[in-house]
Amino acid sequence: MHRLLFGCAALAIVPTAFAQSNDSAGDLKAQVAQMRQQMQAQQAVMQKMQQRLDELEAKEEAQAKVVATPPASTPAIPSASVQPTPLLAYTGEGASNTPPPYRPPSAPAGVAEPLPEGYVRLGDTGNLLKLDLVAQLDTMIDNTHMGSKDLFVPSSIPVRGQPFYNSGWNTNLSARQSIFRMDFRRDTDYGVLKVVYKNNFFGSGTGDMPYNMQFFYGELENERYRLLVGYNISAFTDIDVFPNTLDYEGPNSFNFKYGPQLRFVPVLHKWGDSTLTMPMSMEKPNADITTIGHYSPYSRLADFTLGLRWETPSWHVQWSNLYRDLGMEDSTTGKTQRTNAFATQLTGSAKLFKYDSVQGWFSNGHGFANFLQDISGLGLDAAFNNQGVLRAIRARGWGMGYTHGWTETLSSSASYGYLRISPSANMLISDELPKSTKFASLNLAWQFSQRAMVGIEYLWGQNIALTDMRGQGQRVQTTLRYDLNP
Repeated sequence: MHRLLFGCAALAIVPTAFAQSNDSAGDLKAQVAQMRQQMQAQQAVMQKMQQRLDELEAKEEAQAKVVATPPASTPAIPSASVQPTPLLAYTGEGASNTPPPYRPPSAPAGVAEPLPEGYVRLGDTGNLLKLDLVAQLDTMIDNTHMGSKDLFVPSSIPVRGQPFYNSGWNTNLSARQSIFRMDFRRDTDYGVLKVVYKNNFFGSGTGDMPYNMQFFYGELENERYRLLVGYNISAFTDIDVFPNTLDYEGPNSFNFKYGPQLRFVPVLHKWGDSTLTMPMSMEKPNADITTIGHYSPYSRLADFTLGLRWETPSWHVQWSNLYRDLGMEDSTTGKTQRTNAFATQLTGSAKLFKYDSVQGWFSNGHGFANFLQDISGLGLDAAFNNQGVLRAIRARGWGMGYTHGWTETLSSSASYGYLRISPSANMLISDELPKSTKFASLNLAWQFSQRAMVGIEYLWGQNIALTDMRGQGQRVQTTLRYDLNP
């Protein structure tokens, strides 16, 4: 390009030189020298222009490479994790065809790794926040009177000889499974710090939607341990084996208890993707003993748990142990009665095939009735015998669940539970209390959108009182659920 310009400049100057052919030789030499200086100056300008053009072209090529190839350190967007609903991850239009990583069906959303979608940064504070609102409506039709209208509780089914036995059909609508949840997290020098809050509306207050707090805890997690403080599910509970029921209560024999606690989970060893941990906790005592005379329940010691958990990407097994101090205190004389309580539990879950999973649990012990779904609150942790001695009551239960995926968005879950208590013959308790209960469920659920599901479930339960009188109940429940930020 610059050679062409030089040529043009030369052609423009040559006529001028010829027009002045009569000038002296000195003038001609001066003009030639001037022409040479002009040509050198023009050549310098063209060289600078060429250099600038080369720099601009190199810069454009570098920017094109950056746009075409993202940096290797850019994290990939994780696929949505499985939610604690009886559904498979939504894989409709706009969703990835890659199956999501396996998680137990009832694992709490928003606290698993890698970081789920839905979090936002709170300015430059280093905190992340995920908000979730769940609006849910359950419609229930029962074939007999149930002591709890919003929950399917076999121990509340009237037995022969009790009021409302075979009383006929009842219909109820409930929105108590609606949820408000906040998950905060941030990186610290000691690991990831999480603060989780969650509530539903299964409280004991009046009205259709009494407030009930489920979670309010902080947890510090790193490669060596987890440290949790606050209000959460007991460490004796393995929530990862809770089957996919539309009914909130779930199987009768599942142990489920909330309370203030301090929990420490050290990592004992790692083999590849497998981890061995030892969960342990100190929890608020809550003795559930039938009040007699001026006696009322109390505990000198906290509840303590200790367990082992072996976890892999596709299955886990957990052994948990519970120790409790149960007591009764006379408010007038100060006289006390105490007894020790102990329980053990074995739980596990596993992924089967592509979309199927199975869960199972077995528990046995004395003085832990308040941890068991169906008989919590009935005063069956312990009782006085006819000699006035306080004794813990034996209880045991087992159950299992299975989830099968028919398609990517359609699934069915079945579960069964059996529970039994064995009080001594001379214990001073009502013979109308349950001796054993049974539970079964079967459902069909369709997640027709990433944020919406509909399902129908059949529930059956049996109650056998200490008098051996029996009662059965059935329920058909439909559920419609909207989840803002799953």
